Amino acid sequence: MRNRDLLMSLLLILAVTVVLPVRASEKGEGAAQTAEPDPSSALKVTAIDFGDDGWGDGTMIESGGECMLMDTFMPECEDELKEFLIDNGYTKFSIYLSHYHADHFCNIRPIMRDDRFTVTAVYLPDDGYLWPTDEDYGAEIGWFMSIDRGIRELAAEKKIPLTVLHPGDSFQVGDALVEILYGTTYENEDHNPAYINNNSLVARITGGGIRYLTCGDIEEIMENEILEKGIDVSADLYKMSHHGGPTSNTYKFLEAVNPSFAFFNSTEDSPDHFARDWASGPAGDMMDFANVHSSRYNGNITYTARDGVITVRADRNVVPKIMINKVPGGIGLCMSFQQFNDQQEPKETEKMRTAAEAAAEKSGLLPAVYR
Repeated sequence: MRNRDLLMSLLLILAVTVVLPVRASEKGEGAAQTAEPDPSSALKVTAIDFGDDGWGDGTMIESGGECMLMDTFMPECEDELKEFLIDNGYTKFSIYLSHYHADHFCNIRPIMRDDRFTVTAVYLPDDGYLWPTDEDYGAEIGWFMSIDRGIRELAAEKKIPLTVLHPGDSFQVGDALVEILYGTTYENEDHNPAYINNNSLVARITGGGIRYLTCGDIEEIMENEILEKGIDVSADLYKMSHHGGPTSNTYKFLEAVNPSFAFFNSTEDSPDHFARDWASGPAGDMMDFANVHSSRYNGNITYTARDGVITVRADRNVVPKIMINKVPGGIGLCMSFQQFNDQQEPKETEKMRTAAEAAAEKSGLLPAVYR
């Protein structure tokens, strides 16, 4: 009888362990690795186009035969997101949420419930900051908290491993290394919903000989804090924070990242205060460092990296434009291309084109691969 009671106790402990979230650093399979990822193994990053209706972020990461969906758009984008996944053969993947705002987490549960998809793991930010003290914001944050609880309950029901991520944690997606550089550390006095942006996870993904940086919706205050702490955010590919808007993407932060390619998700219906023209605001500033794309103008955009060379493929509106950019792995500088939208002032477009072409001619370098 004693042996039977001991066995039942062990089974109970095992069952509880299955449904409890753990830190990435506590997982055997997802523990930090010291070896640098193989640069010859491709890393693919696809910025997903969610159409003209809706709002949000969604990016697919692929490496070594494994996939991870990062963020899942607003509720009205459910059909478009699922259609993208099915049409492109993404039926088995993990899901990562950068922070608890509706335009980033709303479709995770519909995907988890859909029998067409196999969700292999769920990665969440710490939800400890979702505790409002200001009554004016209690209902809205309460809704965010209910979604968070629903994700955890559904993961437990379907026995999907769930990991809560903190700065310093790391895990792998195929041959790529995902490192959490910062996040879930900020709290303002009012606990209003805006501070959730500043609790976004800041992640660096290394693979294919490049580094990809994605910071959710962090705003200027957190960008400054990251720089003051001396955290290395340099990257070759960068998703511009907060949809490319002026609440974020300060020039000194973009300078610290110094990527060769950058993108952001935006639509015709995006709020006016978010980046809408290439030649102005953060998107214009980003052009000092990188080739910039947006789902609004380019549709789905796929960046494939292998041995430090980035190949870019977009659905539409890709116009050749010579720029000077850094490429890792000792390759040095190369020429690549720049997308321009049809709303730019012709004078400004010609000015940038002339300057870039003159610099490229002086360098005598070869173009990057662009398809």
